[in-house]
Amino acid sequence: MAAAAVGAVPTVEAALAELLERGYRLSVETRVEVHDHKVGAHPITYAGRLLVTGPDRVPDHLREMIIAHKPLFLVAACILDPPTPWLVGLSKRCKTGAVFISSTTAAGGERLEYRITPDVLAANLAGFVGLDPVDDARVIETVVRIALEALEKEGQDAY
Repeated sequence: MAAAAVGAVPTVEAALAELLERGYRLSVETRVEVHDHKVGAHPITYAGRLLVTGPDRVPDHLREMIIAHKPLFLVAACILDPPTPWLVGLSKRCKTGAVFISSTTAAGGERLEYRITPDVLAANLAGFVGLDPVDDARVIETVVRIALEALEKEGQDAY
């Protein structure tokens, strides 16, 4: 990225933090793609549009970051205001640190325990917003952590 102009936000993380501090809300409008298979149609829901609402017009330097890095802002929006029931569940499990036990067993017959950590949530969100869960893992996880911290600061228990 070229040198930032005076007053510009140098990172996605800083832009997200600034948006939230200024009182902007992020949300996601989903889209459904139907894939035809031998056994019938299979609808898959993806993140579609990013919606940003707030007290004023989004400042230009933040608007530029949103346009340049839309999928990462979609990741944050999916945590701050989950658009699907499965994201509500994953976000809640990640936020609370809940451990759940699988209904199936491992090769040795024992039940497996799982915890949804920020990296697991990030990997799930990657495909939903059109990013790669491996190549983009570090930056996605950073955005996930910022969004989870923002929820914590607000004391939000919306899910």
